Amino acid sequence: MQKQGYSKVPVFENGLAQPVFPFTDGKTGEDYDPHTSEIVRYCVYVESDYDMDGDGKRDLIKVLVQVPRSAAEGNYKAASLFEARPYCAGVQEDGYDHMKEVADKKYRKFDFADLDKKVPARVPAGSISAMELALKANPSDWYYKDKGNHDSMVYENLDHFNYYLVRGFAVIVSAGFGALGSDGFNFVGSDYERDAFKSVVEWLHGDRVAYADREGTISTKADWSNGNVAMTGRSYAGTMPFAVATTGVEGLKTIVPVAGISDWYSQQNMQGAQRYWPKEMLNSYLAYYCSSRYHDETLSEKQLDDMAAFHHELSLRQLKCGFDYDAKFWGSGNYRLHADKIRCSALIVQGLNDENVSTKQFEMMVKAFQKSGQTYKTILHQGPHITPTMPNKNYGILIDGKFYDDIVNEWISHYLYGVENHAEEMPEVLVQMNYDQKKWEASDSWDTDHTMKMECTGKGVTVIDTDWERAGISADNFDDVTAQTSTNMTQRFVTAPFEESVTIQGTVCLNIKAALKDGDATVDFHPENRNDADTLTMQLGVSKVSGKMDDIEIAVLLCDVCDEEFDSIQTVDPERNVIPVVTVKEGGIVNGGDLPAFNEAEFATVHKKYRVITRAFADLCNPEAGYEPETATNSIELKKGEYHDYHIYLNATRYTVQPGHSLAIVIATEDPVNCLIHKTYSVEIENNSVCAVVPVTKATKDCTLNLK
Repeated sequence: MQKQGYSKVPVFENGLAQPVFPFTDGKTGEDYDPHTSEIVRYCVYVESDYDMDGDGKRDLIKVLVQVPRSAAEGNYKAASLFEARPYCAGVQEDGYDHMKEVADKKYRKFDFADLDKKVPARVPAGSISAMELALKANPSDWYYKDKGNHDSMVYENLDHFNYYLVRGFAVIVSAGFGALGSDGFNFVGSDYERDAFKSVVEWLHGDRVAYADREGTISTKADWSNGNVAMTGRSYAGTMPFAVATTGVEGLKTIVPVAGISDWYSQQNMQGAQRYWPKEMLNSYLAYYCSSRYHDETLSEKQLDDMAAFHHELSLRQLKCGFDYDAKFWGSGNYRLHADKIRCSALIVQGLNDENVSTKQFEMMVKAFQKSGQTYKTILHQGPHITPTMPNKNYGILIDGKFYDDIVNEWISHYLYGVENHAEEMPEVLVQMNYDQKKWEASDSWDTDHTMKMECTGKGVTVIDTDWERAGISADNFDDVTAQTSTNMTQRFVTAPFEESVTIQGTVCLNIKAALKDGDATVDFHPENRNDADTLTMQLGVSKVSGKMDDIEIAVLLCDVCDEEFDSIQTVDPERNVIPVVTVKEGGIVNGGDLPAFNEAEFATVHKKYRVITRAFADLCNPEAGYEPETATNSIELKKGEYHDYHIYLNATRYTVQPGHSLAIVIATEDPVNCLIHKTYSVEIENNSVCAVVPVTKATKDCTLNLK
């Protein structure tokens, strides 16, 4: 029975879906009653085309469905908001310890060709409607302790999208292959992973079979679905929308990726050098971390061993690449290569202070949509690795005075329900200002027509080495020291103070001539494990595994510096992932309907004489490497004193330098925060070769860099 005061069908006003549906919680365990719940919840098992685990049956993918009861009862057809998030069905919190164990274990040889063995589809023995299935649903399918992390529950994102449920959207969640309840193996950045989530879209569109049971006997259709799907999520869950979009799958009308990855290689590496956190460099680490299927008590020892053997072989394959791009290993996760297949629109969201998923990723996504000819818009905020609304932390930030979810609501109401609300007239770029977070600026294009050159006219050479102790540098103070003074590890090149403000927008390219000055390549420059990484991961940067010299790092920072302290938004933790927020209005983010409001928040600021705007890493062994990840394929053997030209592309940024401030280019050897293998070497740089090409929003005079 429909509750009084609520609607049976979606209602749109001012271009937005309104909160006209009642809500009941799905996290109440034993108290959840499928006969009375206003939100219908149940699980299905979508059949894929693969038999990754070799049991002779096509792998099934567990999917959690949440949909307003009215749609399940047939009063209207609901559009779907789909989050593909490999973490949601549980994680393996012992990931780091596990990686230390696997290096010494023996595994059977796993043949990757076995992943592609063809097996016939199942033949259903019957069918069941969504409503019939929902009435039999047990909340223990989606609400129980995570065996891999006893401090949390599985499907911890269950209520992240309640805002949309009370407005008539269905919310779909899946962890994909290798998760508890699903078959197959978690294979980070692969076609298999991508296609698992593509299969879910196909089921929602009516083009694929799903089953009501793990055995795959009784089929069930999304009979409440209008066939239109939007994918969204942050980080890994922001990556999968882009991956699936590059398949051109029918039914996927739009994506809203938040801090999503366009290319797995350049997420973990930059121009042949390591850029990610030392303990998380192997894809097998992330694959294991997301493999809650290890906790499936119905699996035999052989099935568990097969999973472990697969993940170990994944490690060995990556070790052979070192830090270079290898098309066979990395090509499937280079989604931008398939831009021509994109058939949907995108609202791309990114934090400009995100040091987890690099800002290069959103820019490559933008370039892919430009190539595709499809509509896209970009929202850039000053935060770190967050979504502008954070339900699990009970806060949100305003986007140019608007609620983030209202903006997404308008976007998906247009693309999924055909509401004419001028959503496509949003500016191509909407960006929060670094000097005033209450101010947002709009731009018709991410590309700029102007560049500013910063050139060093100084003679002679600069020599930098890797002696952290002599430089007084550690993971705790790297930015503080390097932004404000030159050391034996770092050299600053600084402009005179700017008389007028200058706005950088895009990717800065630093050109230098450099040579290896000293270091013993025959012993891999005396590698040291300063960050306690596992021994298997440590092999990534040594020549005896990859067969070639690897990861002789150059780190580059672009900094805003001033003689006076100034307020800025920047990360405050050693791993550069945390920007504190302050509440400015309790209950200021309105969710509507029966839902509680979140607090309106702003980013906390720090008061320093510098702010790191953006950074980059490059390997001296990869002089051919440029912006595109695939250019980092070829590495060379360095010879002492032999100079090479390097073109180092910093992560994309939008930043305004205020009058009286200067820009500093800092060239360093190793960054202790991102240093997997500490090595002993020194680098020589021709000072007059140092030239940065900076994209700017208006014509600006070139300037000189001075050694300081």
